[in-house]
Amino acid sequence: MNLVIFASFFFRLFGVDWESIDQRIAEEFPEVESVSTQQLHSQYQAEFQSLPIIIDVRAAEEFAVSHLNQALNIETGAGVAAQFSDKSAPIIVYCSVGYRSAGVAAELESLGYSNVKNLQHSIFEWANRDLPMENAAGDTDLVHPFNRIWGTLVEPDLHSFQPE
Repeated sequence: MNLVIFASFFFRLFGVDWESIDQRIAEEFPEVESVSTQQLHSQYQAEFQSLPIIIDVRAAEEFAVSHLNQALNIETGAGVAAQFSDKSAPIIVYCSVGYRSAGVAAELESLGYSNVKNLQHSIFEWANRDLPMENAAGDTDLVHPFNRIWGTLVEPDLHSFQPE
């Protein structure tokens, strides 16, 4: 079963909140380390610190609405591996809430990447904290809500559209 379909089914059945998402990620991907939005934002603000490789694993239509500065849109660990051969390079992956990206982080670790972290609560928390996002047109406050269920975790006025 597709990871996203399973997650949607699970959270539809048991409810969607940050605590249950964090618990599910910890259960399914216990080896994956996370980084908070505040920690990553601090790295963006540090003048003399180079950023890790930032990977947005969401679908292209989600990425087009908004993404983090300098993020690359690569949906799979194999896709990341095809572009980055340095297995010790610092990599941070994110998605909407951190579930899909935790799966990609685990995949990268299984491929031998040793410095991968998952952005906890991912772009939804980033948007909720009013941290900078962009798209092809420039700065934006909007985020793709993914669907009606997952979209409950991002402030409604930040939705790029009302999900069905």
